[in-house]
Amino acid sequence: MKTSNKLLLGLFAVVVICVFIANFIIKKEFDNKLKKSDIKIESNTNDSTLTIQSDSIAMDSAIQNQ
Repeated sequence: MKTSNKLLLGLFAVVVICVFIANFIIKKEFDNKLKKSDIKIESNTNDSTLTIQSDSIAMDSAIQNQ
């Protein structure tokens, strides 16, 4: 094998190794950002179906008290 081919093969190997290392680092940073982000789920207590149900329960109890 000629010296130039060995150098090209070595350069290719270095590039491939660098790509794997960069991929690992970028993936690790992305996972850390996902873990740090605060995802908040807000529950809305003024839901219309909840209000209708509570109103109907109050109406039923009022009718029964008469």
